[in-house]
Amino acid sequence: MSISQETIVLAAIDLLNREGINKLTMRTVAAALDTKAASLYRHIKDKKDLYNLITEKVCSEIRPPCGLSNAKKYLIEAAGLYRQKLLALRDSVEIFSRSPPTTPIRLELIKNIMISLLHIGIKEENCMIASHIFNNYILSFVANEAGFQNIPPETPHPFEAILGTNFKKMTFDEQFNCGLNVLFAGFKILE
Repeated sequence: MSISQETIVLAAIDLLNREGINKLTMRTVAAALDTKAASLYRHIKDKKDLYNLITEKVCSEIRPPCGLSNAKKYLIEAAGLYRQKLLALRDSVEIFSRSPPTTPIRLELIKNIMISLLHIGIKEENCMIASHIFNNYILSFVANEAGFQNIPPETPHPFEAILGTNFKKMTFDEQFNCGLNVLFAGFKILE
């Protein structure tokens, strides 16, 4: 097998999904590719660079079908795709938190989100904070959702014990969409 940046990233993602972030090293990726770690350094600088490339791969798959023609729809579709892609990658929230948003595809996604935020009425001076809130909502929701996936289905929901009869069971999709609605309502303050 020919070693390239792309094959390294795909092997890293496969390893990440099987073993988790703690087992993701240049040596384990090299072993998965049946080579030595030194050969990877011809294509990738270090582990931080590998994280950046993984986030680039994830962001490259976030292409809302509606395009930028409808700003709110774009934001909703982008949020949904972002959530799906993060959930499909084990330890994705940690990978993203260890990778600053400096890569081209990720920056393009951020730019499109900011353009959409401007088009729904967010003031330019508030656009960066709105973008951070949007991103942080998705990342924290995915982290929470992933945590709840580890609770056996027969276990009563922890909030049911607190809220009793006021507890309304919602799917994660319903919760996510409800949170997006709250987010958009809150963005009115930034207009």
